[in-house]
Order: sequence, then C-alpha cells, then structure tokens
Amino acid sequence: MPSCLFVALPVLLWSTHVLAAPPVGGDAVEGTLRMEVGADGVGTRPIHIGPGVSTTLLFDTDIQQEQLSLESRAQFARVSTGSSVLVLVPSNDLQGGSSLKLSIPFKDPGSALPSRLSLTLVVDSGAVDRQVEVFRRVRSAESYRQEVQQLRAEIERLRQERVSSGGSTREPMGFRGLLMGSTQHPGIGVEKDWEPAKCRRPCSFKLERGTAFTAGPRRALQLVLRTADEKPWIIGRAVLVDRKGKEWQSFPPFQTGPIAAESEATLILEFDVNNAALDGYQLIVTDVDGARTVQWSGVNFP
Repeated sequence: MPSCLFVALPVLLWSTHVLAAPPVGGDAVEGTLRMEVGADGVGTRPIHIGPGVSTTLLFDTDIQQEQLSLESRAQFARVSTGSSVLVLVPSNDLQGGSSLKLSIPFKDPGSALPSRLSLTLVVDSGAVDRQVEVFRRVRSAESYRQEVQQLRAEIERLRQERVSSGGSTREPMGFRGLLMGSTQHPGIGVEKDWEPAKCRRPCSFKLERGTAFTAGPRRALQLVLRTADEKPWIIGRAVLVDRKGKEWQSFPPFQTGPIAAESEATLILEFDVNNAALDGYQLIVTDVDGARTVQWSGVNFP
C-alpha cells in the first residue's frame, strides 16, 4: 500500500545511507505536497525549489534512475536517487524565478499507468516544497484524509494570522487589495488629490499624494508618504475619530515598505465606520513600537 511505503521509506533511507542529505524534519512533513500523475504524465502544479534547500520526491512506484532528465543539472549541488526517491538540492547559482524541466520515467512503462512524469521546477526560496508525495496509482482513502487535515490546519493558520497580524507586508485582501490592484473602482466614491486640513505639529510626514474612498460603511485612504524622521516608519495602528470623539480602529494597515525620508511608501488604511458622516474626522497613526504618533484633522471622505 502507498501509505505503508511512505512510512517505511525514510527509515530505509536513513539505515542504508542512500541519501547524503539529512532526512526531512517534522515541520516539512506537515507541509507535504501530494500530487497525482495525470493521464498525460504531467504534474498537476509546479514544484517550488530553493537554493541550498532539499526537496524530496517520494514515488509510489519505482523509477528508472539512470534515465532521469533534469534541465541545468550542473547547477544542482546534489541530485540523489533511490528506487522510488529523488532528492534535489539546488546550488546558489540558480536565480529566483527560474523555471526548469524535470522528466522522470517509471520502471514499468508497459502498464496502463503513465510511463513518465514531466514536472516544472520553479526556483522560489520563499516557498519551497520540502517533501512531495507522487501518486501514480490510485490514492488511498487515508492519503486523502491526511491531505484534508493538512488543508484545514493551513486554513486555520491563515485565519489566526489575519486576526493577529499588524503592520503586515503580506499581499492585502478585500478593500485594500482592490486599491492595490486596480485603478477602476465601480460603486466606490473616490476623491483624488485628497489631503487633510492640518497635520498636528510636530508632523513627521510629508504627504506626496492622497486618495480617499467610500463604499457603504467602509472608508479607506491611500497615502503616498515620506518622513522627516531619521528612523523609518512602520505603521502599527491607525484610528479614525469623529466629531463626537467616537473611535474606529483600522483593519491591519498595509504599506509597500518602510516610510523614510529618502524613499516614499504607499500606506493603505481601511475602516468599517458605523457613521453616516463623511467629514470632520481626525486620523491618528502610531508606529509599530507605539512610540511615535502623527495626527491629522479635517479628514473628509467623498
């Protein structure tokens, strides 16, 4: 059974020293990618590899080790094979974003199963597939159950990360993602060349450009800023205050990079405001350390 094979393989490889690289750790196993070989013999998605990081492919049937074809093989620090295992360790010569072809023939090409697997390898040091289980035969129910558990754990991790993150530089979602990804905003009130009435002194920021957005109860600001401070700014918290002193805290702020004197950065702030008023707000932003604050008054929305 494939599940038995995958349990036995790491033990066998360790005991016989087939691979020079250390066995994959528990964290990598939890992030295992499971892939089925399509009828056309093409992998269902690219495999992400990274310089100096091992990627282990485990097959449920034997492969023809000597006939394996790997593009730019000389740029790999290690290519180790076993009867049903392939370990790749790219060297530092491979550039990020590079795409390479890998072709792996199976030992029983005369069967009704695909005779060869063709994969695309993408060099991406930020997201390496450390362990890949390749299914040429029909997968077991246990394999699907493990994959469902893994996906559920990943969804929960992302949910917790979204709740707890502040000043994150990850790709924004929702209203902020719309602002970062498009110049067309159907159904959204937009005021270009936006600027507040006053920045309370001492004011650390110089507003290069600003745009205000309104969509139902949502308010958003897209600000291109520089700073007069020697230490760059990473925004940790933003608060919108109405005329009556009621406060609305922003969703986790998004910025394209540190706000500095020598380089501008785009800051996007989004609020869910239970208030029909569009003008007369104050905006207060605080750095991620909570040590510095900037306050604008006369903040209006379209």
